[in-house]
Amino acid sequence: MSESAILKESTRDYCQDGRKFVVRYEFVSRKNPEAYLIRALLKEKTADGQDLETTSSVELGYPYLKLGEQIFDLIKDAPNPVFPVHLYEIVRDQISRTLLDSVHFTWRTSPL
Repeated sequence: MSESAILKESTRDYCQDGRKFVVRYEFVSRKNPEAYLIRALLKEKTADGQDLETTSSVELGYPYLKLGEQIFDLIKDAPNPVFPVHLYEIVRDQISRTLLDSVHFTWRTSPL
């Protein structure tokens, strides 16, 4: 069994088109295997009183604590809620942006 601990969490209420949502974000440290998870949980109470729940998580390798925290903060502080269905794409895009920002190209031409 995997031991885990929630390092950061945030909850947002959101209303759109008469629908009410609660979105919860968690940044979790997991011990076995060692990894960090960014998790989004969405709950919606439908007009007939049923609760619908959607969950999505993205796992980051253990050495990437700082990157995981930065992405978690970006998601929780976004002007509009990040729904679980979009979590993977947002994390992927932010990791790509971070990696590209750390690569610098130098073009040189030598005379013939």
